[in-house]
Amino acid sequence: MARIFHRTTARMTFTILLLASLFALTTQRAVAFDGADNKNKEATQTARTAETMATPAAASAPAPPTVAPGIVAVAFSEAMKPQPDVKIKGTLAQVGTSKMVVTRTPANIPLPPRAPAVSTAPMTAGEKFQYFAKKSFFTPSPYALSIFGGIVGEATDKDHGRHMTAGDYLADSMTHAARSFTFRVASNFFEKFAYATIFRQDPRYHRSDKKSVGGKAIYAVTRVFVTQGDRCGCDQFNASFLMGGLTASALSHTWIREEDRTTSKIFTSWASHIAVRAFTNLLNEFIGGQ
Repeated sequence: MARIFHRTTARMTFTILLLASLFALTTQRAVAFDGADNKNKEATQTARTAETMATPAAASAPAPPTVAPGIVAVAFSEAMKPQPDVKIKGTLAQVGTSKMVVTRTPANIPLPPRAPAVSTAPMTAGEKFQYFAKKSFFTPSPYALSIFGGIVGEATDKDHGRHMTAGDYLADSMTHAARSFTFRVASNFFEKFAYATIFRQDPRYHRSDKKSVGGKAIYAVTRVFVTQGDRCGCDQFNASFLMGGLTASALSHTWIREEDRTTSKIFTSWASHIAVRAFTNLLNEFIGGQ
C-alpha cells in the first residue's frame, strides 16, 4: 500500500508541474500577441494623425512658381507674329543716314473694299449686235408685248365696222401682233446696234444712285433723251434711240393699209414708242437692272 501511495503521489506531482509549465508558456505567448496588436493599433493611429495634419498643410502650401519661358520660345513666338510691311525710301548712299525714310504699314489695318467690276464699260459692235438679238428674240417680253399690242390694236381699230365673229377678231389681232413684233425688231436693230454703233453710244439702261423716289423717276424718264457715250463715258443726247425709233416707225408704215401711211401716223407711232420706253425705264429703275 505504501508503494502504491508513493507512486500515485509522484504521478500527481509530475502532472501538476507539467500543467504549471504549460500554463506559464501559454500566458507568455498571449501577452506577446496582445503587445504586438497594441503596437499595430498605435502605429495605425499615428499614421492617420500624421495624414490629417499633413492635409491642411498641403492645402495651405503656396503653388510652385511658374517657370518663365525660355529665350528660344520667346524668339519663336515673336517670329511667328505678322510683321508690318517696311518700305525704305532713299538711295544706296543714304542708307544708315538720317536722310533715309523708313515707312511701316501696320499689318492689322483692314484694306478698303475693292470696287465692283465696272458694268458701264463701252460695248463693242459685236456685243451690241448680241444685245439686239437677245432683246428681240431670246426673251419672252417682246412676244408678250406684241400679242398684247395686237389685241389692243384690233380692239381700237374701227376700219369698216369689222369684228363680226370671234375668229375674225382673233385673226385680225394676230395680224396686229405680227406688225407690232416687226416694228419692235426693227427698232431694236437701229437703236441697239446700227445707230448705237455709228454714234458710239451705250444702248443699255443703267440704274441711278439716287435715294428719293422722285429723283429715280425723273432720272428714268429723262434717260429716254440722254444716254452714255462710248468715248468719254459722259451723258450725251440719245440720238441712237430717238432716230432708231423714228426710222422703225417709218418702215413699219410701208406694210400697213394705204390710208394709214401718213406722216401724222408715223409720228404718232413714234411718240407711243417713246412713252413705252419711258415706262420700261421706270420698271428697270425700281424693279430690274440694266
